[in-house]
Amino acid sequence: MSDGGDRTGRDGPVDDGGDAGLTRPAEERAGDQLRQVSGSREGPGGMKKPAGPNLRGVVDGVAEELRAGGVEENVRREAERLVCHALGLDRHELALGDDAPRLGAEEAGRLARALRRRLDGEPLQHIEGTVQFRELTLLCDRRALIPRPETEQLVERVAQWIRGEVGEGGPRDVERALDIGTGSGAIALSLLYEGLAREALGLDVSREALQLAGQNRDRVGGIDDERLELRLASSPLWNSVSSSERFDLVVSNPPYVSDGEMEDLPEEVRDYEPETALAGGPDGMDVIREILGRGARYLRPGGALFLEIGEDQGEAVRRLASGTGEWSRVEVGRDLAGRDRFVRLHAD
Repeated sequence: MSDGGDRTGRDGPVDDGGDAGLTRPAEERAGDQLRQVSGSREGPGGMKKPAGPNLRGVVDGVAEELRAGGVEENVRREAERLVCHALGLDRHELALGDDAPRLGAEEAGRLARALRRRLDGEPLQHIEGTVQFRELTLLCDRRALIPRPETEQLVERVAQWIRGEVGEGGPRDVERALDIGTGSGAIALSLLYEGLAREALGLDVSREALQLAGQNRDRVGGIDDERLELRLASSPLWNSVSSSERFDLVVSNPPYVSDGEMEDLPEEVRDYEPETALAGGPDGMDVIREILGRGARYLRPGGALFLEIGEDQGEAVRRLASGTGEWSRVEVGRDLAGRDRFVRLHAD
C-alpha cells in the first residue's frame, strides 16, 4: 500500500452522517463561505431572482477550509471532489460557469458535513464511497484498504507479463489466479474484468473485507462467484488452499508496514483503514515470509508470483526468497517514484 509515497507517507449515495451532536465549526465556516459567494441572477423580463452560490466560489471556499485544516496536497482537487459529491456532479460540470447547477440549502448541508468529515481526518475516498482503480469504480469504506496507485502499477506489471511484454516467452494463458489479501477485490476483479485471467480466488483474513469484495463483484457485473471465489483465510495462510490447487499466477499486496512505522502512519491511514491490512510485524515481512515459504509449490509450470513491498524491503525479500531454495528467479522492480516496490518470482 502507498498513499502516493510509502505506507508510512496504504452502491449508491453515501451517508454523510447527520447534524446531531456536532459542534459544527466546519459547517459554520462553510456556511460563511456559501454566504460570501451567494448572489442573484437575472430572470425573465430582466427581473432579479435569488440564486444559490456559484460553484466556483464554493470550491474556492472549500479549498480555503481544507488548507486551514491542514490538508496540504491536491487541495483544489479535493475541494472539487467534495463539491461534486455534495451535488452528485462530475468534475466536467464544474466548468460550466454560470450554467453550472447552483448550491441549494440541502446541498450546502451535505457539503458542510462532508467537509467536516474530511477536516476530522476521514479519507476522501470514504466520504465519496468509491475509488477508481484502473477501469473499475469500486466501493470503498473502512472494511478494507483503499487501493493505491502503486497497486495499479502492480496490476500493470502483471498484465505486461501475461501479454508477453516482459519475461521469456509469448503471451500467457492464466486459467486461474490467486489474490492473497484481496481486500476490496481490486486486483482480482481487474484481472477478470480486463480479460487477463479466466478465474480467480481471493483470500482475506477479514470477513468484512470479503463482504466488500463480494459487493464489488456484484457491482462490476458479469463476474459471478464461480469466476471469483472469495474465501476466508486461516492461519497458517496456506492452510486456506487445498494441497491439490494450482495457479498460473499468484499476486499479493500484503501487509508490509513494520511495527515502528505503524506508529508514524498518517491519521487518515491509522484511524480509518484496517490494521490487519497494514501491519506486517516487527520488520513488516511476516506475511511475505508466509507467502514465499510455500508459494512456489502452488504454481503451475511457467507461473509467477507478484508482490507489492515496502520501499526498503527489496533486498531483504531477495535474500529471503533465495534462502527458501524454492525460487529460481527473483526480480525487484521500482515504482514511478524510483523506489523498490514490486517483486516477480519464478519457481522454474
